Amino acid sequence: MNKWLTIGISIVVATFIGANAILIYSDKSQISRTFYLSEYERVSENTYAEELEKESIVVPANETTVAMDVEAVNDIVVSEGDYVNEGVDLATLKTDSAEDQRLLWETEQQAYIQEQSELEDIISDLESDRYGADSSSSSNGQATGGTTDEIVDVNVQVDVNVSQDGNFAQGIAEAKQKLAEVDRKLQIVDAQLAQNSGELSLLSPINGTVSTIEERNGKYFIHLFADEKFVITYAKESEWHDIAEGQFVKNYSTHREGVVEGSISTKTQVPANASKWLTAYEQFEHKMDEPVYEIRIQLAEQLEALPFAANINSVIITNQAENAVQINSKWLLNRSANTAEVYTLTSDGRIARTPVTVPFDLKQYAIISEGLSTGNVVLNADLKTDGAEAFLPFPLDLPTWNSIKSVHWKDYVKYLTYK
Repeated sequence: MNKWLTIGISIVVATFIGANAILIYSDKSQISRTFYLSEYERVSENTYAEELEKESIVVPANETTVAMDVEAVNDIVVSEGDYVNEGVDLATLKTDSAEDQRLLWETEQQAYIQEQSELEDIISDLESDRYGADSSSSSNGQATGGTTDEIVDVNVQVDVNVSQDGNFAQGIAEAKQKLAEVDRKLQIVDAQLAQNSGELSLLSPINGTVSTIEERNGKYFIHLFADEKFVITYAKESEWHDIAEGQFVKNYSTHREGVVEGSISTKTQVPANASKWLTAYEQFEHKMDEPVYEIRIQLAEQLEALPFAANINSVIITNQAENAVQINSKWLLNRSANTAEVYTLTSDGRIARTPVTVPFDLKQYAIISEGLSTGNVVLNADLKTDGAEAFLPFPLDLPTWNSIKSVHWKDYVKYLTYK
């Protein structure tokens, strides 16, 4: 045969084979073929959480200050650090100042009684409005009451297609909380007025600890920390956006066994760099060189064994997904915000693209909250043909040395010679 003809035929055959190979095995090939999948994962559901670990400190839930003119005080009978019960003496008053002080307390008593009455009216009006509200109602209630230095504002706005009982409930709860504070103050004033005229004392308004006693501008100021304790931490702006009220918090202390559960009660929008508690916080954390914001954590149980400013390790759950699965984040396809696709293997052994929801990532893993469930087989992101058949490597399970030794040699002979 002519050698040039042979060469020509060889070139044509080689071109034909090469073209077919490209059409079949190219990544962009649409020709149906079976894929061998060496990289895959069978997923299982679990609970995954995105956590923010923070240093925190123990602080009082409330701080109360009692003030008294220096000239009216005979003796301060408490010291800094003392624990006091509600109604016990903080200071004794001079006899010649007793009548003036009684007149002042009587004025406070009348103011608290008036504020008490106005708050009760506010609560009654709000409860009446809530009872009369229906799915098509629209109402606005506002009431103000208080003394010259204390004002209560309750605003409730309902303008929706369904009953918004929650808005009324919030206003009622705030008014009742303020009413409870006024009731407590009124009880203390009543107790002070019930004393003998010649032996008046300044009484503690709360159960708590005397934090500081200072003299300033002709007055004594006795600062009290309430018994109830909170935990606070401080967040930079980058962390602030990930924190929300109501988020679950796990709190740990080296001086207490177990975890103390809590939740984010408030996060401030005003930088707290001038806070006195920040100074204590910075003893456990690096000094802040940028604005930080106070984050307050409400505890499910009290920390009686820990003093104020004690160090706590708080783990804030900023994101959580239950009944979710995790996969390598590099296996996601067409990711956009919280949605993506992944290659999966159907029950009949074919490749499919499955839409999934990705609320967050944990290191190199993507957390899938919707689209996958236990037992699903997820494939890597290498380009594959939708609907193509696929097969997985045959599982290899080698026996352990202990399992080999557990079988007697006679059994091996039996198995080898068995027909």
